Amino acid sequence: MAAGCLLSLMSASSVMADQTYVCTQAGMERIISVVYQSPEESVPCEVVYQKDGEVQKLWNADSEQGYCERNAEAFVDRQRGWGWECNLTGSGS
Repeated sequence: MAAGCLLSLMSASSVMADQTYVCTQAGMERIISVVYQSPEESVPCEVVYQKDGEVQKLWNADSEQGYCERNAEAFVDRQRGWGWECNLTGSGS
């Protein structure tokens, strides 16, 4: 029963799950995440960058839909340009 409820929750199109990119290079790891305050809304949101045990908030948006996602994807593209291999591990889309 719990699995059925979880499946229903995961399949609901209105639920926004955090988007997380994990980037690796030579045994190092960087994590770039779009974090949503509410699972039902794409804003407010923030882009969080984790590197060497430190966490930085790079961007945030209160009302502009797509802002966090665009900036996170552009930053992931920059990481790839620097030789990092980045994969999306979680997505609300």
